[in-house]
Amino acid sequence: MKAPSDIPVHHLLQTDFIVSDTGNINLGEFEINHRVDFFAIIWYLEDAGLHHIDFEPYPVKQNTIYLLARGQVHALPGTPPKSRVILLSKSFFDGIADDDLRFLFGPFNNNGININDKAAETLAHLFQVMKIEGNIHNDARLQHFYIDAFLFQLLRLSRESKSALAYQDERMRKLIELISQNYKTEKFAGFYADKIGITAKRLNQIVKEKFELSVSQLIYNYTLIEARREISHGSKSLKEIAIDLGFKGQSYFSRFFKKQTGYTPERFRQENS
Repeated sequence: MKAPSDIPVHHLLQTDFIVSDTGNINLGEFEINHRVDFFAIIWYLEDAGLHHIDFEPYPVKQNTIYLLARGQVHALPGTPPKSRVILLSKSFFDGIADDDLRFLFGPFNNNGININDKAAETLAHLFQVMKIEGNIHNDARLQHFYIDAFLFQLLRLSRESKSALAYQDERMRKLIELISQNYKTEKFAGFYADKIGITAKRLNQIVKEKFELSVSQLIYNYTLIEARREISHGSKSLKEIAIDLGFKGQSYFSRFFKKQTGYTPERFRQENS
C-alpha cells in the first residue's frame, strides 16, 4: 500500500475576506479532499449531485447554504456548480462578536440551511453589497456589519433545526468548546460537567435532549472526525494516530474506529488516500 500524503490545505493568501462566485476562486483543487484553513459559506445555486464534508456526503441543492469551520475537510467532485462563496480568515471570524452567529459553524451542524425565495432575495442583495465593497475598499469594519446581517438571516432560517437550537444554549456552546480543546485527553462526562458547573447526570440529560446523544457520543464523534482526517491523508502511522487521539494503543483505536464506521482504519486509508 502506498504511503499516504499529507492532506492538501487551502489557505487565504494576503486577505482576510473573499466574496466571489465559484469560478473566480482558485485556492487549489476542489475535487479532492482538502482541509480549509478558513471559515467558508457556500451557497449553491443549482442541483449538482453530492459534496463531502468531513468525508460524509451531502446534497448539492439549489438555494442550500453550507457553513464550513476552519480545519474541516471538504471535497466537491466533478465540475463546480454555480454558487456564491464567502471566505473568512480566522482573524476576521474572531471579530464576529455574537456567539449565536459563530456557532452556526458548529462542527456537528453540517446539514445545510435551505433558503426560501424571500430570504434568497435578501441574502443575494447582501452578497452583492459585500462583493462590491470587496472590489473597491474592502473595509473590514463595514464587511463585519454586512457579514453579521448575512449570518443573522441564516440564524433565522436555521431556528427550526434541532442542532441549531441546541447551540443557542450557553451550556452546550461551552461543552462543544471544551470538547474541541480536550477530547484527546478527557473522555468522560464528569470533566466537562465540572467545568460547566453541573452534575454529569444533568449534563447527559441536557445533551440527550438537545442532540439525542450522550456526552460520550459527542466526544466519540469529535474523535472520529479527526481520526478520519488523519487516516485519509495524514503522514502519521495508525499507531501514532491512536496515541495522539488518546487511545492506549492501535488495537483499542482500531476497534473503536470499526465500531463507529464499519471500516477498519487500514481499509478506510486505502479507499480515501
